[in-house]
Amino acid sequence: MADPRYEQAKALHRNGRPAEASALLTDLLAEHPGDVGARYALAVCQLDLGARAEARANLRQVIEDYPGHHAAEYLLARELQDEGDLVGAAAGYRRVLAVTEHPEAAARLHQCERTTGIPPVRRMIEHTHVADRGNPVGRVRTRARHLIPSVVRALAVLVLLYWLPALAGAVGGMIGRNVAVLEGRNLRTQQRFSEEYELIVRAFIAGTPLGVILGLLLVLAWIYLIVTLAAVPLQALLNGADLYEYGMDVHTGVLKRSTQFVWYYQITEPPTYLRTLSSYLTHTASLRISYNDTASTTAQLDLSGIDGPQQVHALRTYLQSRIPSERLPIRGPWT
Repeated sequence: MADPRYEQAKALHRNGRPAEASALLTDLLAEHPGDVGARYALAVCQLDLGARAEARANLRQVIEDYPGHHAAEYLLARELQDEGDLVGAAAGYRRVLAVTEHPEAAARLHQCERTTGIPPVRRMIEHTHVADRGNPVGRVRTRARHLIPSVVRALAVLVLLYWLPALAGAVGGMIGRNVAVLEGRNLRTQQRFSEEYELIVRAFIAGTPLGVILGLLLVLAWIYLIVTLAAVPLQALLNGADLYEYGMDVHTGVLKRSTQFVWYYQITEPPTYLRTLSSYLTHTASLRISYNDTASTTAQLDLSGIDGPQQVHALRTYLQSRIPSERLPIRGPWT
């Protein structure tokens, strides 16, 4: 149950009494120092009171305790921008835009990049002779729910093979038995499954061609299902992209693994937003990225099922904002 002092502090702040709200939240945090919501609310009150150093310290603590708190990231980035730390502010705005659509963060990021700021890769190479990927701004991973259809397909194959002998028998006694329905027996589903397996095993042991084929197919179907089930958590853990200021590390595959760094200047056009029937069912979306793998050729890669539609749109917006400033100085306006 939430501490009632938190709601009281919110009401005081709404009524224009941030000093009283701040005192209440300070007492609450003395007893519950891990309360992220109370610490963020205290930082907001401190900003209203002009205690900017204390507010920044609390915002950093919120981000450390809860890295996905984009509201704290945005407020801290705004403070850094007001202080003149445009590089730090831009990195914060990018982290916000990597997880949510935030028009003010996008506008402020543009201000930082236009004012200072953050040099494109070409300028960095000219000045330092090194191309650095920059600070990390976020990461995305394939969602496990996006892979549910592959598990359903594996189960469907197994169920089909389970019933194949009955279907074959129904159309002509292909494997040497009459279907139970024709004999007038009313068997339960569990008995029918048991009979079909027994039939496959006997036919396999007898060495009949159809029995051998069905037996091997059934073994392969079990292997396929087990491998698919094992691959789901691995793909959710390993596949996706790590986003940096100047490019992204894309990870794909499980057994045949691939990691590729793509500079934003390599991306040839805005990423394509993708949804299929199965992704509607799993509430996920994907991005397709076209990029120059050589000076004159283009390749594509997919970030599949990386999040819900709103989050994927936000990531697409972020990548769109990075392409022109990086690509134009290197590739020119006609590429």
